[in-house]
Amino acid sequence: MDIREYLKKEKEKIDRYLEKYLPPEGAYPSIIHKAMRYSVFAGGKRLRPILLLTAYRAVGGKKEEDVMPFACSLELIHTYSLIHDDLPAIDNDDMRRGKPTSHKVFGEAIAILAGDALFSFAFELMLKTRVPPGVLRKAMEVLTRAIGTSGIIGGQVMDIEGEKLEPDPRLLRYIHSHKTGAFISAAVEIGGILGRGKKKEIEALRKGGGYMGMAFQIVDDILDVVGDEKKVGKKTQKDATSGKITYPAVYGLDGARRRAERYTHLAINSFERLGKKGKVLVEIAKFLFERDR
Repeated sequence: MDIREYLKKEKEKIDRYLEKYLPPEGAYPSIIHKAMRYSVFAGGKRLRPILLLTAYRAVGGKKEEDVMPFACSLELIHTYSLIHDDLPAIDNDDMRRGKPTSHKVFGEAIAILAGDALFSFAFELMLKTRVPPGVLRKAMEVLTRAIGTSGIIGGQVMDIEGEKLEPDPRLLRYIHSHKTGAFISAAVEIGGILGRGKKKEIEALRKGGGYMGMAFQIVDDILDVVGDEKKVGKKTQKDATSGKITYPAVYGLDGARRRAERYTHLAINSFERLGKKGKVLVEIAKFLFERDR
């Protein structure tokens, strides 16, 4: 299959739904809705919602529109995390996805509130998911673990704290597995839950998603060193300047690539347990390892 075409079509479809779900710019107070929409539609791969929908189909899910609200809510949460990550108090980034970051356009106060608004609206939206209440509750439990102190927040905290510490492989793995891996793993697992997959299928999705998330973040680390700023969409070589603990810093570029490749193979092995149904996820894992942005 042409995985690039698949991802392009899925992104276009998700963008149509995001356009439909988000409050219009003119809705009062308009400044916050402009800021929310600015960051959501500034670009992005829509990776997390695509993974949820792909995993949903892999376990036999048929009514895609029923789970689209949950899929789109993941993108809103991801965007909120990027807005806050870019703030001067955290990573202090001027560019994101090739455009000025939210606080550069709207000021810090509105940027913070736009992130908060996207986060809260994501939960309002996911409640529109049309699955049995018990299934929705289980999916939301997986999500909330992945984005709290045992996931994104915990990883982000240690990413900040790590700037003061010597590079340490255990701390590095903690940061990457929580800051990035947990949310990507949750996206894949939730797709299986919403599709009412079997226990073994959901476990394969969860593990494969975790390995994919690790590989994804390691490739991000590598691109920060050798990537083209125009393609990456943000300033490169910033991790070293900030004293971040990264895979190239700990293992060198070659060592980082080997580890990204190993995690990719582990992800592929997990998805192959689904048989032919896991083929698209296998292709996504390969694509993410080979990407240049």
